[in-house]
Order: sequence, then structure tokens, then C-alpha cells
Amino acid sequence: MVHQHWGPDLPKGDDLDGFAVAVKERASKPRLLVLVHPRRSAQTLDEAAPQEVRDLFSEGTRCQEAGALRAAAAMYRAAVEELCKDLSATGRNLKQMIADLPNRGVPADVVRDLDEARTLGNWSLHDGLAFSYEEVDDVASLIQEAVFVVYTQPEQRAALRAARQQRHDRARTGA
Repeated sequence: MVHQHWGPDLPKGDDLDGFAVAVKERASKPRLLVLVHPRRSAQTLDEAAPQEVRDLFSEGTRCQEAGALRAAAAMYRAAVEELCKDLSATGRNLKQMIADLPNRGVPADVVRDLDEARTLGNWSLHDGLAFSYEEVDDVASLIQEAVFVVYTQPEQRAALRAARQQRHDRARTGA
């Protein structure tokens, strides 16, 4: 779906006949085309993250790009909750689940960042607070960093270890 911005000589208001005449006489033409759907966000999560976390994060970025910042904060909070579930964090609520993440090997600074995402989502949902684009964008970046530390880096290290092992094995066998 494409949104066209016309100009400069379109009639104002609901003058459909005037609009048709302006287009026919080429008094006006599309000046700017914007792809509305499907819109791809610049923010994504690495493929190493679970699909459910990526889906919720992606929905949050779509909300963010559409200007629905409270909805984006709520979706980012949901992505954090799914991440906690994937790591088998325990607790009666999301705050307790996040607090359990150090027991799952998650560094303390990442835990603080995820709790910040939880707080922003809670304030959006329960208190109706509105945040700036930059504040919501910061939370998205915190989640991306958490995914990198929790999922991507360990996967990269495992791949490097496997490659080293293959080289050692080939050197030992002379292949």
C-alpha cells in the first residue's frame, strides 16, 4: 500500500470534482510516495532469539513507527516477558521473573535494562503515561543488546569453538 502526497495545486476540502479536474489537467501530480504497508522497521532482533520474542519485538517496532508509542512500550514489555519464559525464569510476575535472570546466567546490567523495559511498559499500560519516541527507542535498543548478550554471543562463541575443533581435528588427521 502506498500513500501519495499530491501537490501543489489540489483543491481544499471535499471538492472531488475539483480534484478530478486538477488531476486530469495535470495541475497536480504525486510529489512524494510513502510505502505504508508492508513497512519494514530498521529495528530487528537477531535470528538467534526465539521466534516468539522476535515477533513481539517486531510488532512493537511497527507500533513505534506508526506513532503508537504506548502500544510499542507494551509490546516491548511483552517481548521481555517472553524472553524470561524462554530462559525458564521463575516468579509470580514479570518483576520477579526478571529478578531471577541472574540465576539463569544473565549479567546484572542486562537484568537492569530488561527491568527498565518492564517499567516503561507497565507505566504505559497501567498508568497511561506517554513517552517520547526516543524513550521508547532506547528501550528497544536495550532489548536488542540483551538479545545479543543472551542469545547471539553464545551462539557465535559456539560456532568459533566448533570451527577451531574442526581445524584441530584436520591437523591431527593430516587431512
